[in-house]
Amino acid sequence: METNLIAKQTLQIYRATLTQTLDAALAVQDQSQKTLEILLDQSSLVPQEGKRAINDWLETCRQQTTAMKSVIDEGLRPFDLHTEE
Repeated sequence: METNLIAKQTLQIYRATLTQTLDAALAVQDQSQKTLEILLDQSSLVPQEGKRAINDWLETCRQQTTAMKSVIDEGLRPFDLHTEE
């Protein structure tokens, strides 16, 4: 019985750690993207086509990060089933 409790607590800690790390990385990414967008808006050296390409790249990164978070959440779902019992 105690082994089962330890396993549940370990899974809960693992999930919390992974989720918090991912949330921190997403916050840094969002802040970096906002900063880059502000710099691009204020810069007259970068042509409009370059700004558009960078914005497209940022949007692709944002979509891939969202997809990665979905995959991680889906992968952790079986752990939730074990910790709820």
